Amino acid sequence: MHQNTVTHRARAAARQREISILLWNTWLLPGPLSDNNTHARASEIPAHISSHDIILLNEAFTCKSVIIDALRSTHPYVATLPRRCWLWPLFDSGLVVLSRYAILEVRRTWFGTRKRWDFFAGKGGVGVRIDLSRRYRPDTTRTSESNRRPILSTYSDDADDGATSYTGFDDDGDSYSEAGSQGEEEDDEEEGSYMPKTIDIYNTHMQAGNTRGEHSARHAQSVQLGQFIAQNSFRASAVILGGDLNMGPILESVHYADDQDAKERVKAYGTLKEKSGLDDVKVLVDGKGGDINRFLSRGVRVVGVEYPDVPLGTRGKGKGKKLSDSDIVVLRVVV
Repeated sequence: MHQNTVTHRARAAARQREISILLWNTWLLPGPLSDNNTHARASEIPAHISSHDIILLNEAFTCKSVIIDALRSTHPYVATLPRRCWLWPLFDSGLVVLSRYAILEVRRTWFGTRKRWDFFAGKGGVGVRIDLSRRYRPDTTRTSESNRRPILSTYSDDADDGATSYTGFDDDGDSYSEAGSQGEEEDDEEEGSYMPKTIDIYNTHMQAGNTRGEHSARHAQSVQLGQFIAQNSFRASAVILGGDLNMGPILESVHYADDQDAKERVKAYGTLKEKSGLDDVKVLVDGKGGDINRFLSRGVRVVGVEYPDVPLGTRGKGKGKKLSDSDIVVLRVVV
């Protein structure tokens, strides 16, 4: 085989890496709306998700800081979708993105149409551009006082829904510089000449319900989110959307009330695909093809979709009970 061909293939292989992305609707609603045990459940969640490269959480309406703080040493970058106004809606989006790899940009959009119970939550979508050549490694030589990680979760009330540049802040709200974080981020060239590459990842939680108004809202959200992704990632070579979409590509699902409900949701799902330019990540796990917690993607090679068992609580009144009422989904891709 020609030496140039060998070199070319070796370089191509060096540009690729397998990453795991975990998606979980954590059911961390305020106590009376769930099981009055949210803090205890939240404290047990980090141990079950820390092995994954990127973590997408839904319904982390409360106690999200418990999870974020517990993953301080493994997932140094965080993005959220806060309430756009401090007074309304009552709850934020419940969306959290945690990453081992450097987040370069954060983009946010809030759904303009929400119906019934969703009217009280600031649902929308949060997108991050991740640099896969920069993975966080804690610097054990630093003191605990100075070894703080950047959190990209700040926003201004007048921020628009398009691409926005954000300043990172440490735990006390003091801004940090890119150069100041070099001790915590190291280039992965030591691990096999991994070439710089970015991936855009979006997290969302869409309209629930099966009434006419809720179907209309879900369709409007599909258009808005799809256009948001298309506008912000039209040049991106790799894009992934994950979340509790409350819809899917097939008519069979335990989440649908009847045939008409199924048809409306599948129609809205098709609109999301069309507007975003993303393809459905097919689920081959028996009985999971109609799951509403799912992924869409473009420009990645899907290795597999897995459904780990939902862990059981080990202490307190939640002992022996599932930590969430929703499935965990893990997407493994090569980028």
